[in-house]
Amino acid sequence: MTTAIPYHADAAHTTPLAFQWTRIETGDEVFYEATGNCPVCACAMTRSWTFGQHLLAKGGFLGRRDEPGPQAYHTLCRCRTTHLGRPPQEEFGCGALLVIAPPTPPGGPAS
Repeated sequence: MTTAIPYHADAAHTTPLAFQWTRIETGDEVFYEATGNCPVCACAMTRSWTFGQHLLAKGGFLGRRDEPGPQAYHTLCRCRTTHLGRPPQEEFGCGALLVIAPPTPPGGPAS
């Protein structure tokens, strides 16, 4: 029997984590998925980011990047494990704030 893993609402891991990145193209959208283990609860997780801008007839948000840049990505843990004490409004994760290193550019050094 495994021990229940508690929810970590105040946990933060500030060192950028080297997750495995995958680029996924679906029509006019490009997704990048980062997959790895949360260092706080040790559970596997995947987090997706969308890049690119849909064409709009008028108005719209113009600040989205077309491709990932060198900046780190911030996210809460998105594991699918049930954590003891997780608030009902939180569907996933252990509550830890994580920093994920950006993907290595094509042709760049391996992480």
